[in-house]
Amino acid sequence: MFTMKSKALKIAGIVIVGIIAFVAIVGTFSSPKSHLERSIVIHAQPSAIFEQINSFKNFHKWSPWMEQDPNTQTTFEGPESGVGAKMSWTSEKLDNGSQWIIESEVNKHLKTGMKLGMEGNYSSDIYLEPVEGGTKVTWTYDGDVSETGMATSLMGKIMGKFMDGFLGPDYERGLTKLKAVAENEPPQISAPADSTNKK
Repeated sequence: MFTMKSKALKIAGIVIVGIIAFVAIVGTFSSPKSHLERSIVIHAQPSAIFEQINSFKNFHKWSPWMEQDPNTQTTFEGPESGVGAKMSWTSEKLDNGSQWIIESEVNKHLKTGMKLGMEGNYSSDIYLEPVEGGTKVTWTYDGDVSETGMATSLMGKIMGKFMDGFLGPDYERGLTKLKAVAENEPPQISAPADSTNKK
């Protein structure tokens, strides 16, 4: 019995040392920046896709997260679409946050800033590239915790190591839903965004 307890304690000690070593290595050598991207080809014109992504009021149609908590409460600020449009949400499952459009280049590119549950600078880009048979849509995520405190920075670096596997499937599901919406929904008439407007 004593031998079994000793072995268990030894194993536990090795595990703890391993965790400490992993945290130390991540904190010392890992970049505070994280990035991921996913792409899909949608059989639709860039304009049909752009009208879906340039307004947060269309976000619920293809968001991979809203379906996870149908009780999510959303509020909108600013213009209907384009630069300055902002969406905030409160959710017991998804935490609270906000997202706002900071660049809007008609039928080509959309950039949003994000405030999430952890301190740091977060942004997302969607690029539209005409290709044979439709439009290649590339959706990216970028996070930077370099200007946060030591604890937040360390946590952000650790999360960054697993971000692709953690967030990647959501991006893939969102792009698949966006594809279905853009390919099947009749185009709407809307005023174009200012392609040079940046904030």
